[in-house]
Amino acid sequence: MSTLPGSVSVPDHHAWLDPDWHDAPGHWSEVLGRVGLGAYGVVHLLLGWLAAAIATMGDQSPVDQRGAVAIVAHGGIVGRFLLGLATVCLVTFAVWQVRAAAVGFRWVDETGLRWRKRIGAFAKALGVGGVAYFAVRVIVSPTGNASELQVIAHEAFALPGGRLLVLLGAVVVLITAGATTYTGVRATFLGDLVPEKLTPGLRRVARWLGAVGNLTRAVAFGAVGVLALDAVLEDDPDEVGGLDLALRALADHTLGATVLAVAGVGFAAYGLYCLIDAYARHP
Repeated sequence: MSTLPGSVSVPDHHAWLDPDWHDAPGHWSEVLGRVGLGAYGVVHLLLGWLAAAIATMGDQSPVDQRGAVAIVAHGGIVGRFLLGLATVCLVTFAVWQVRAAAVGFRWVDETGLRWRKRIGAFAKALGVGGVAYFAVRVIVSPTGNASELQVIAHEAFALPGGRLLVLLGAVVVLITAGATTYTGVRATFLGDLVPEKLTPGLRRVARWLGAVGNLTRAVAFGAVGVLALDAVLEDDPDEVGGLDLALRALADHTLGATVLAVAGVGFAAYGLYCLIDAYARHP
């Protein structure tokens, strides 16, 4: 084990030189997956831009993955081609993370840490897969604006015990918010990076970008979970909402545009961290 700035303990990464210890399914899967992780970072940079645009200009574009993907789609044929390429790379990275969640992180000595990283890899696969899903939706149906979460919520509420399902989903999201807070505060994300690929300065930059980005995402997850809880208590599926509704609810009930501006900075920080992650992540 080695220690990074901020008293963060990470595993010994010498195994990254041995292909037998790699989590990526293969060389080209790793290459495409790193591009996909970079695309995930670009999505968060676009989220930051959308949040800032709403804070400063009152833009009504959705502050979520759907809105970020739509920006690229507006580039016409070139934009749609880039979306298609990004989708392939995002799916490849998601597959990489699913494999890591199932049998990966063997290079981590501590059993508990290994399992936490596997859970984190599965969560990342879901997040990246969600962006790929929105990209496909935009490519196939550029004008689709329906909130998938609210559609699902209405269908769930119509089922026997549907409110219980939504409650379970809210609890999972709130647990994710707590875990993401821990990740941001303790900077455990640095354990996914190969130390030999980072200069001391870049390591410090990665630590602060990742911390700010993860804490911003934790607040967003928490707001989504609270909206879902409120929907259960009020028996109103329209209260369920994704990132866009959660951020707008925070803006309406706290410091207004300041919340969106801070969120924009946080999402941009996470986007920049993803670019470092794409370069230095353990294969």
